[in-house]
Amino acid sequence: MKRPSLRSLAALILIAGHGHCALGMPSFDAVKSGFQPSDTLILDRQGEVVQRLRTDATVRRGQWVALGDVSPALRTALVLSEDRRFYEHSGVDWRAVSAAAWGNLWNTRTRGASTLTMQLAGLLDDPDTPGSLRASTGGRSVAQKLGQAVVAQRLEASWRKDQILEAYLNLVPFRGETVGVDALSRTVFGKAAHGLDEREAAVTAALVRAPNAAAARVAQRACGVLQAMAPATGTVPKGTPAKPPVPTTAAVGPALPDCTGLDLFVAAALQRRDYAASEGIAPHLARRLVASAGTPPPRHIATSLDASLQRFAQQTLQRHLRELRGRHVEDGAVLVLDNASGEVLAWVGS
Repeated sequence: MKRPSLRSLAALILIAGHGHCALGMPSFDAVKSGFQPSDTLILDRQGEVVQRLRTDATVRRGQWVALGDVSPALRTALVLSEDRRFYEHSGVDWRAVSAAAWGNLWNTRTRGASTLTMQLAGLLDDPDTPGSLRASTGGRSVAQKLGQAVVAQRLEASWRKDQILEAYLNLVPFRGETVGVDALSRTVFGKAAHGLDEREAAVTAALVRAPNAAAARVAQRACGVLQAMAPATGTVPKGTPAKPPVPTTAAVGPALPDCTGLDLFVAAALQRRDYAASEGIAPHLARRLVASAGTPPPRHIATSLDASLQRFAQQTLQRHLRELRGRHVEDGAVLVLDNASGEVLAWVGS
């Protein structure tokens, strides 16, 4: 009689012991539609953001970002850093599992065996339910890791790879209260996720593994990601000084990036905590609109405001208040209406 393989035995144990974890598997569309940002966006008549109003103080979560709106550099950096065989396995990377088990046997450090799909399984699970797959401060138990493997394989059977990667990027926790790539890229780097370059992508990937680590440690790991990206992309990361070419007649690959100055870049980036000031020019109107919108608060509210006129009215009012300060005038307001339609074009409260 043929003896079952190690993989077959492991699969049987997973199914028998943790099949309940895979029940009620959410669809990608359900996860996306249930995503709730922590801020409501107030938009002008052209769709430009004129105000972000925080409606959830427990977390900083941006808008859901489609995978096509995430920079290729970040997608590459994340896969290289967290799950090199993401596009090859079906939820569990058995080669990584074997390497990790062998390393544990000989008490040597190896790369973790948790795939992106397994990590997503933990992010999708409700932390308040018994037997949750969410990691605690002490890490995950063996039972939780087995449950992750079961759910990961179910996810791979019902979700596409691009959906798994998209959901992961939107749900993964980063530094402090920040969750998801939109909130991180806009607060730490001051730009949308599609604009992240190789260096910023490497720092983002480094924060996945150690979100609250010291800046020096984040920079060290980001340097490793950058160096892994260079042969993967065939180019040296833009804006990163390259080492001088090695004089040789043999064919060589692309030069690895020099990480000089990366620690200063990381330290400066991690000090940023908020969105751009340009997305905060209509606070009074925003509070009024959100208060009347009900619960849960909407993701965005379209208005008749003209962003350029709103900025002009705001700057004009501030200038007049400075000029009248000696007359004990401290407050003022501006309301600009379209005479023909009655639409509010600018609203600056006191």
